[in-house]
Amino acid sequence: MRLLFAESSTRGYGTEQHVAALATAMARRGHDVRCLAIAGSPLARQLEEARVPVAAVSPGRTRGMRIAAALLRLALRQRPDWMVSNDPRFYRMLLAARRLTGARVALFRHWHDAPARQRTRELLCRQTDRFILVSEFHRADYQRQGMSIERTSVLYNPIDTGRFRPSPASRAAARARFGFSGSDLVVGYVGRMIEAKGIFTLADAGERLLAAEAAAHLLWVGDGEDSGSLRARIACSPHSTRHRFAGWEADMAALYPALDVLAVPSLYPEPFGRVSVEAQATAVPVVSSLAGGLPETFIRDSTGIGVAPGDANGLASALLALSRDPAQRQQLGAAGREWACARFSLERIAGDFERLLADG
Repeated sequence: MRLLFAESSTRGYGTEQHVAALATAMARRGHDVRCLAIAGSPLARQLEEARVPVAAVSPGRTRGMRIAAALLRLALRQRPDWMVSNDPRFYRMLLAARRLTGARVALFRHWHDAPARQRTRELLCRQTDRFILVSEFHRADYQRQGMSIERTSVLYNPIDTGRFRPSPASRAAARARFGFSGSDLVVGYVGRMIEAKGIFTLADAGERLLAAEAAAHLLWVGDGEDSGSLRARIACSPHSTRHRFAGWEADMAALYPALDVLAVPSLYPEPFGRVSVEAQATAVPVVSSLAGGLPETFIRDSTGIGVAPGDANGLASALLALSRDPAQRQQLGAAGREWACARFSLERIAGDFERLLADG
């Protein structure tokens, strides 16, 4: 198939990682893949490293017009069978370009939308050829809001399990970078630094953990509008020196091995939860809230532990139990690696995507 992926984001968060992983997987399977992305963005760099052809649009005030023009030029030149996007900025552009190119359109939706947007979603779902959600929770949530789900499909996020994998060398290098010793217990958070992601719940739980376990440390990876408030709160903690902060990392695969446990404390209903699967692929057990689609990313008490959203005491108890049981951490990690490879690998999800596009 000839596939054209389009994405206008300049960030490197989960939706952008999704585009890079899926486009790369489809190219590896022999499809003719082209991508439209913003020059210099994390997505463009990752695609270029994977040798996926990228048409790069320079950032700037007029990029909306330039993106539309570049999309049309690329579509007319490639004549794709399918145009694919996660990006709401492209939804209507792709539907308009379909009339000129004859290509079909597959749109992914990664967000938990307010009920007020129901009419917009229904129009998109009726107009596009494939409307794809990222978890069974996401699909059921649309149905609860009164939306017809007959034309929707579910496809989980793909993870490059060859890139996200356990590595003793990466573990040693990452821990040395942050000053952690081999005997330290490192709990990590990876994601946007916003209240809805549960960062303050984790900060409260972390206080209990650090007070009880002298070898415990917290590593915070990411950025966001509440990062300053989090840092200010932690600065007042008697355990502030046992916190480490890193901004968003270009190569997260090299960082996960430093962790002994990943905490995913989201308060709001996450449609999926990519970091949970990335950690498990790296043989790192997760302690995750049970919000939204997160329970679909791990097996409770087999690859990770589930806690109620916003329950700082429950989160602290789970982290404390794992900190004192290295055998359980190892068991959960090994099972998590097996689960991630079987359920979310590039090969598995790309095959599912192929069948979805070929079906009718």
